[in-house]
Amino acid sequence: MLTVPELKALLRSRGLRLTKRLGQHHLVDAAVLERIVERCGLSSQDTVVEIGAGLGALTEPLARRSGRVVAVEADRGIASALAERMRSQRNVTVVCGDILRFAWADVPGAVVVGAIPYQLTSPILGVLAESRRAIRKVVLIIQEEVAQRLLASPGTKAYGRLTLLGQYCWDIRPLLDIPRRAFFPQPAVDSRCVELTPKTRGAVRVADERLFFDLVKRAFAHRRKTLVNCLSGPGGLPRAEAETLVAALGLPPAVRGETLSLAQFAALANLLGSC
Repeated sequence: MLTVPELKALLRSRGLRLTKRLGQHHLVDAAVLERIVERCGLSSQDTVVEIGAGLGALTEPLARRSGRVVAVEADRGIASALAERMRSQRNVTVVCGDILRFAWADVPGAVVVGAIPYQLTSPILGVLAESRRAIRKVVLIIQEEVAQRLLASPGTKAYGRLTLLGQYCWDIRPLLDIPRRAFFPQPAVDSRCVELTPKTRGAVRVADERLFFDLVKRAFAHRRKTLVNCLSGPGGLPRAEAETLVAALGLPPAVRGETLSLAQFAALANLLGSC
């Protein structure tokens, strides 16, 4: 693991800078790194896909505990520096590319590990959800706020689209809290490491997943609006049809989407799909 002075020296030698705006925060706490990798539960049979590998803080210990690491880094300069650092690690492949376009079918049964930037959390989780049948499990370091959203209950402030997507697709388990001081440069908030294990079936029965996800997206597009108004907005259902759907579930006309459980959203999607 690079110490903070070593990290700074490497960046200077290559004319590179870490950008907080892009979520480029590198783990520099050896004890935290060890705890994260230990909780990944890896063996020599595992292939790890690392998201946002950076300069290799996690890559090195992951390579020691697994059979192969595919380290994905979008920043061209950082990826080049990482490839040079990992040159002696025969089981590490550095890929300079966008994780949103990664070919998951090429690494079936992979364990996905990474610290992901806040602004990319939703799209990354969306891609992982779509590809979850090719993934054994996911261990992510995310902002505390995002972890709260994944684990939220209906009616709470944190409950929303990300909650439903996460709880429909994954069994979610918090692993450990990570203080902001474990990173360089230090972010403004603390983080949490969570484990996502794909559900062999959805948490609830959904006849049409795409319809279900679209319905959830529309329901949370305007949190302060009623569910009927969200469903019957521009490009949506006729208002009378939206009112009929909501009434068919025994819900009050003024109900908001944030109060519906995952099972209720599934029932709504199935009812809509059968119309």
